[in-house]
Parts: sequence; structure tokens; C-alpha cells
Amino acid sequence: MPSFVCDCNKKNEPEPIGFDKHFAPTCAREYSYRYDSYDAKHETLKYTRPHECNDCPLAHDSLCQKVYKMKITKDLRRYTAPARGSKKWNQLYKARSAVERVNAYLKGYFLLNQIYHCTGKKAKVHFDLVHIAYNASRLAMDRLRYTNLQESTAS
Repeated sequence: MPSFVCDCNKKNEPEPIGFDKHFAPTCAREYSYRYDSYDAKHETLKYTRPHECNDCPLAHDSLCQKVYKMKITKDLRRYTAPARGSKKWNQLYKARSAVERVNAYLKGYFLLNQIYHCTGKKAKVHFDLVHIAYNASRLAMDRLRYTNLQESTAS
């Protein structure tokens, strides 16, 4: 089972119609379907009808499906196994390494994912400069925090 876990950057996209913030499908009354399982053979995520739809008059209509399957190959950035927002996904997200967290931070705040250079050497220099700037700012913040802690304990 794939275990690639990362934030989904918005990239100025509108909110998807018929899906919630974790890209799970929603019913006609905007209740999110619950993640049920992942089928590795067909590479699909299986969602089941929400509990709120048990007494819904649309539950037996064609508008509300009992089971909803989504292929993860449709959009690998949005659909992961396990599904976003599930308990297993949250556990994997919390277990990311420090390197993954720093790289995600750099992509989000230092625009590292928007490098448009023709050669790999220029991209590598840009990447190195961003890392130096990040490490310098992090070191400065740690030293300020340490001196503030020393001053507060001394007084």
C-alpha cells in the first residue's frame, strides 16, 4: 500500500464541487462520505454513505450512492492511500521525518516549488540559497529564544 503523505497545496484552485476539504465525495445534502478501504488491485479508494443519510429521503434515489469508488490515479496529488482526513492518514502525517517537514515548509513559504530555470545547475544553486536562508533564520530564532530564556530565568 502506498504511504506517500504530504499537504495538498491549493495552487489557486477553486473549492471542488461535490467534494469536501479532504477531497472525499459529498452527498446531495453536503455530508461527507466516510473512507472505508483501499483496493490495491484496482488502485481505488472506497467511500461509504455517511451516517446522516440513513433517514434521508434521497438515500434511495439515484442522487445518493451507497458506495463511492475513486481511482487514486485520477489525481495523485489529491487522492492518496489511505485517504486524506482518515485516522491512518493523520497517523502517517504526524510520523513524517524532519526532512519532509522542512521541505514542505520551504515549498510553502520560500516558493521552492516554483523554480523555473533552464539548467539543473541554476536550480541547484537556487535550492542551496533557499536552504542557507532557512538555516540562518532558524539559527537566529533559536539563539533569540535561548537568550530570552536565559534572561527570564536569571531575573
